[in-house]
Amino acid sequence: MSIVSLALFGAALIPSQDLLIFGGTIRPGVHESLDGRLVALEPVQAMLVQDGWIVAVGEVDELRRQGPEVPELDLEGMVLIPGLQDAHGHLLGLGEMLEQVNLVGVESYGELIRRVAAAAKDLPPGAWIQGRGWDQTRWPGAEFPHHSALSEAVPDNPVLLERIDGHAVLVNHAALDKAGLLGAKSSSPDPAGGRILRDPAGQPTGVLIDRAMGHVTRWLPPAKEADVRRRMLAGVQKALSVGLCCVHDMGTDRLSLKVLAGLRQEGQLPLRVAAYLPGNSLLGPGELLQLKNLGDHRFRVAGVKLMVDGALGSRGAWLLADYEDEPGHRGLGRFEDQDILRLVRICAEAQMQPAVHAIGDAACRQVLDAFGVVQTEIPSLRDLRPRLEHAQVVAAGDWHRLRALGVIPSMQPTHATSDLRWAEQRLGADRVRGAYAWRRLHSATSPLAFGSDFPVERPEPLEGIYAAMTRQDGKGQPSGGWLPDQRLSAAEAIGAFTRGAAFALGEENTRGVLKVGFAFDGTVLDLDPFELDAMSAEQLLQARVLLTLVDGEIAFDGR
Repeated sequence: MSIVSLALFGAALIPSQDLLIFGGTIRPGVHESLDGRLVALEPVQAMLVQDGWIVAVGEVDELRRQGPEVPELDLEGMVLIPGLQDAHGHLLGLGEMLEQVNLVGVESYGELIRRVAAAAKDLPPGAWIQGRGWDQTRWPGAEFPHHSALSEAVPDNPVLLERIDGHAVLVNHAALDKAGLLGAKSSSPDPAGGRILRDPAGQPTGVLIDRAMGHVTRWLPPAKEADVRRRMLAGVQKALSVGLCCVHDMGTDRLSLKVLAGLRQEGQLPLRVAAYLPGNSLLGPGELLQLKNLGDHRFRVAGVKLMVDGALGSRGAWLLADYEDEPGHRGLGRFEDQDILRLVRICAEAQMQPAVHAIGDAACRQVLDAFGVVQTEIPSLRDLRPRLEHAQVVAAGDWHRLRALGVIPSMQPTHATSDLRWAEQRLGADRVRGAYAWRRLHSATSPLAFGSDFPVERPEPLEGIYAAMTRQDGKGQPSGGWLPDQRLSAAEAIGAFTRGAAFALGEENTRGVLKVGFAFDGTVLDLDPFELDAMSAEQLLQARVLLTLVDGEIAFDGR
């Protein structure tokens, strides 16, 4: 079945549930006050849901009279908040990571090698070993590794291990040999937008960055539809278990799109998914127009994901000036100006929302320039709410341009708390002030939309809210928070995972808040996050997700 032949789905395929909800704290969410601040709405006593929509709020006895025979959900002291969304995640990647060698948190190259060697014992020679999550900044010396020790420990299986950010891989001798990067071809030039790290002898170290990864990834066995389905379902269940009602899935390839569409048709998709097509290999405008009409309220194609640079951790983010810790290197820009202009123009012509990965300040400026040019040609681009994904380093002169162009900063708070150990080393003391600047962008732009970029970070939105409120890692460091002037209040942080994420999808009039006339997505917790501040936000790290409800149905029950 081709993507473009998939039918529009009927809403009746997944029946919505009627519910009378009471017995706990019901927090409707946030709204904008007269002075422009995001503040919490007052709690309500009870809520009546019919066919997945909120039809009344008020006292429980009155709502019982309005909805006789409606099933009841007694919260028993629990706290209901608007359904949390992840505005930038990768469901297939999350499912894949659950099946691969887990390298998150490894504290040394030796520990990485031991984990990979243990996995090799259960595989025949020649079978690929994949893993994800290593981060050399956690290791003694914080230097990128050389494949030699890994190749000695695992000589008979090609190995491909993704860095935590997904923008670099470490491969062994067997994988380099399969890719033709040894011997006479070891001096092959770096591809545009990519980098092959080399040792003093000029040989590849096994670390390939951004587009250079393609030398090896093209040799991986292609995924079968059954594999994608299994991994996608695993990612969906994990997302629901951490309280997510909706994921903006960034870079949903053709096979994943087919699988998600099939799950929806079968009534097997309990999570709301907004898919963004991988745009660096962009489809034609005609095909985009057909895909724009694919789906319904549970699963739909929302836009196109483009990627113009790499990541800071692997020094692939494209900067206006040299990296502080690598003079002469400014990262990896993927497109000439005319190329990104062409891609944004195609999105605008097809009326598809462009969501552009841009981490470095040079990348952000290139994207903002492109949005500005295309808006003069196609003014409706502004109505599509173009998105700047990550926006980790924005030059001071560009902060105001996001509001001027109607650009949504789609950001991930836990990126800051993962990177704070080394961000200033990469950027320097002056430039780092414009990094992970949520407060600055919140006051200068459209609503923030928050996510995690899982599996780059853990998918738990409560950890993201904690990071946004404290700018501290899970151990409470640094004391007082890193660049604490950029901390957000509880209402602002929760709002970015609810109201702001809904705004990014053009759904601010139907989702993101629990009030009459809105669809009912809800996350039920064992604490009230609106009562926390920066000093008490650590409670979020021990909080439990008790229920996740989507369109009035219980999609996850963790009671």
